[in-house]
Amino acid sequence: MGRVIILLLVILLVTSEDAAAKIYRQYSHKLEFTIPENWQSLDQNNSEFLVFVNAPELQNEVHVLTLFHQQLPLKFTLTDYVDNTVMNQSKLLWQYRLLDRQLVEHAFGPYYHLTFTWNLSWEQQYFVQQMLICRYPDVYVLTATAPIGRRAEYEPAFRQVFDSFAFFN
Repeated sequence: MGRVIILLLVILLVTSEDAAAKIYRQYSHKLEFTIPENWQSLDQNNSEFLVFVNAPELQNEVHVLTLFHQQLPLKFTLTDYVDNTVMNQSKLLWQYRLLDRQLVEHAFGPYYHLTFTWNLSWEQQYFVQQMLICRYPDVYVLTATAPIGRRAEYEPAFRQVFDSFAFFN
């Protein structure tokens, strides 16, 4: 019964939100999500970096959507991984600011949704980045990045992708 409800929810999300959308499936990792029809995706051979998705209009800017898959020892909790990610991002990114951190319940288990801003010092441009981090049983990190001035334009598409993220058998 639960699987039927999840399947119906995924179908509704795919069909009702945006007719011009396509489903991206990564079969070796048994996951899928919906991306806008005009976005491009490239599969990667590296087991960590699964997909790169780019809106054509952002080809000369930061890439929009990336998905990482990491295997971690079971002794590391999802919260430990998120805490470590936040700490590492603050070391790597110039003027990093965590704006929001939410633990969200989902059919596949809880996941974290993080939002933060950062800038590239050589470009003097600020960006907003959102992360969906879940463990099923490995850790998956779906990251969406766009210039902060275009956040309102891309946030609905990012939300659609995040909401459609699912695992299949």
